[in-house]
Amino acid sequence: MAAGKGTRMKSDLPKVMHEACGRPMVHWVVEAAKAAGADATTLVIGHGADLVRHAFQRDASMQFAMQMPQLGTGHAVDQARPHFMPLRANDDVFVLCGDGPLIRPETLQTLLATHRRSGASATLATSIIGDASGYGRIERDGQGEFRRIVEQKDATKDQLAIREVNPSYYCFKVGDLFSALARVDNKNASGEYYITDVFELLLKEGKRVAVVDAVPAEDVLSVNTPEQLAEVDSILRRRREAATHLATYLATHRETSAMSAGDREHLKIFAGSSGRALAESLCAHLELPIGQGSPTRFPDGEVFVKLDEDVRGRDCFVVQSTCDPVNDNLMELLTFIDCLRRASAKRITAVIPYFGYARQDRKDEGRVPITAKLVANLITTAGADRVLCMDLHAAQIQGFFDLPVDHLSASPVIADYFLQLRSTLGDCVVVSPDVGNVKVANMYANILGADLAIIDKRRHSGSHVVMKNLIGEVKGRTVLMFDDMISTAGTICEAAKLVMEEGARDVIATATHPVLAGLAIQRLNDSPLSRVVITDTIPGGSRVAPLQGKLVTLSVAQLLGKAIHRIHHDQSVSALFRGGTGTKR
Repeated sequence: MAAGKGTRMKSDLPKVMHEACGRPMVHWVVEAAKAAGADATTLVIGHGADLVRHAFQRDASMQFAMQMPQLGTGHAVDQARPHFMPLRANDDVFVLCGDGPLIRPETLQTLLATHRRSGASATLATSIIGDASGYGRIERDGQGEFRRIVEQKDATKDQLAIREVNPSYYCFKVGDLFSALARVDNKNASGEYYITDVFELLLKEGKRVAVVDAVPAEDVLSVNTPEQLAEVDSILRRRREAATHLATYLATHRETSAMSAGDREHLKIFAGSSGRALAESLCAHLELPIGQGSPTRFPDGEVFVKLDEDVRGRDCFVVQSTCDPVNDNLMELLTFIDCLRRASAKRITAVIPYFGYARQDRKDEGRVPITAKLVANLITTAGADRVLCMDLHAAQIQGFFDLPVDHLSASPVIADYFLQLRSTLGDCVVVSPDVGNVKVANMYANILGADLAIIDKRRHSGSHVVMKNLIGEVKGRTVLMFDDMISTAGTICEAAKLVMEEGARDVIATATHPVLAGLAIQRLNDSPLSRVVITDTIPGGSRVAPLQGKLVTLSVAQLLGKAIHRIHHDQSVSALFRGGTGTKR
């Protein structure tokens, strides 16, 4: 849809022909749709139609439909009806606005995939933003299911308080779209025919409407004024710079870990109960079969491990996180190591993505144990030759082992994720939720080209944390918080509340280890966090299902696979971290 005059642009040029990052803004929308798989495009034009036609004169796939007079978005789409008559009723069509140049192909691909997977008649995207002025609001029922879109001019006071908005990204089955459009009326404050009324009409008919939520707030920005155009231009230029940065960064970290036939014979990777999914992923990356052998339980709870293949003289790795149930998983790891040692494995490496008991690393009061050292002694005594672990809660735990320890950081995986998102984050700041985490926060701030802020945390007890002061500026910015683990989520959720009270636009939390104990799930759901980014060092499964709306899980399988490849070939593991994120070894 590109027919609007755009009177607030203070120019006679058609609104969609104003340039953003050197190109008319409608070009960005058309290219995003094509990149997402659109076979043909129809532009609904009105004011300055000849200029728009001329801009696309070399595009043979472009069609045009005239909207005069302009009676709303539903009326605009209806003018394109003749171009869609040759299509089958179940064919899919995007409906987009020409003044939203920040739309990305990835968002449209997700929209289309959700639409097809759900078998919906219509699918829309939503986003949660700080200032919802000017946008249609998303109204949901008591179960959180989509109900309808309410345009701002027609919204009640309660509806105006809703922060979930309509960015005007839609996907329809052609037949259902035009069937519903025929029943849309203009009995509203503007006297126009709204495309947004189609969704409520379809639901009343018993048709399915699907929703893609959590579209980045920056992508939602449309252009109605010169000031908004300047902001969009700046964002597009920053995206282009970020894409160049990402390409350079990834080029320096690209490495092959393919195994030879000899490796497949002499390298064996086994998995305990808590490491099975991760071990399968890293074996797929290394193109190796997972080791034949698994732990079982006797009726009385005792652990038993039986290997189903020969390991004599082999280089063996056993993957097991000592997460909840901590003691069961720890005993399983020790039994696996003992089994491999007694089966004459040449070398045994305990791969412990998450190391339990890591917080008991010192005597902070009288008459308490240093359990992290005890666990290190148990692993050594069981027969491990070396340990491979990730983001230990305290780096000094490496010194508790009387054998070599390779201490990996998940930072390359996390940094890659945020570098790819960097252009969508806008003006962002990395916030350290406590003073002890400043070094990690500063590293990510440097990688992402963001500012740094610090929260002064005061712990009153083991379960009560108070956030006292914020050092730095977060107003109107996207806040990113990084930590090694989310345990009860008290610290991260209180920090999120504080930065939102200080005017932050959005807040995203990231942690390597999703311990998620106690009330963590409930706290995260109730918090202002829009996204919780974790890795798969601890298996998720049904326990994290209530967080699916906010949760993003990154895999460290490739990183662990590369480390195993290097250990097997007696190469430097530290080399994995050169050129961007540092090493914790």
